[in-house]
Amino acid sequence: MRNKIFGAIGAIWGGGILVNWLLSNQSSANEAYQSGQNGAVIFGGLMFLAGVYYFFKKPANKASNESE
Repeated sequence: MRNKIFGAIGAIWGGGILVNWLLSNQSSANEAYQSGQNGAVIFGGLMFLAGVYYFFKKPANKASNESE
């Protein structure tokens, strides 16, 4: 259950970063600012993908893990 909660939070937060980037005004600011913004977009995309993965991942069967 914890993975589903954290997955949902990651998907929402990462999706928010991506939506903000898509809706923002793309200005030709200095190169350092643009690099930081690109890094944030990459981080947001990775967070979104990881969140979606963990939200939809099936939980492991605990009974089979305890018998080993």
